[in-house]
Amino acid sequence: MTCHSQLYTDAPILAPVRQSLAIDTPLKWKRVNYVPDFVFFNHGIHVNRGIGCSECHGQVDKMPLTWKSQTLYMKFCIGCHSDPAKFIRPRNEVFNLEWQRPPNQYAQGQKLVKEYHVNTTN
Repeated sequence: MTCHSQLYTDAPILAPVRQSLAIDTPLKWKRVNYVPDFVFFNHGIHVNRGIGCSECHGQVDKMPLTWKSQTLYMKFCIGCHSDPAKFIRPRNEVFNLEWQRPPNQYAQGQKLVKEYHVNTTN
């Protein structure tokens, strides 16, 4: 209930989620994003390096039902990994779905890449 303890808390469509929590029974999820079996993805690494949830998942706070915001094809991932300064944000803004890139994003991003010790694929 992490997100839904704050968003759409009384939405009828989320009744199964609330019931699952109440009776301690896991939900059967319909996946929105798929990655191949050989791909290892760790949310924690990205979050700790300043990559916001909305970069990959879109503004889920505006989605009554979650949909795929990005393809998550290798090209999408490589675009960020090769130049993360375009996408990185302060860690305290990672979960802020309203955060907007500042006009000097690239300069700020380059500083954060160094500060957060982000490795690039260059």
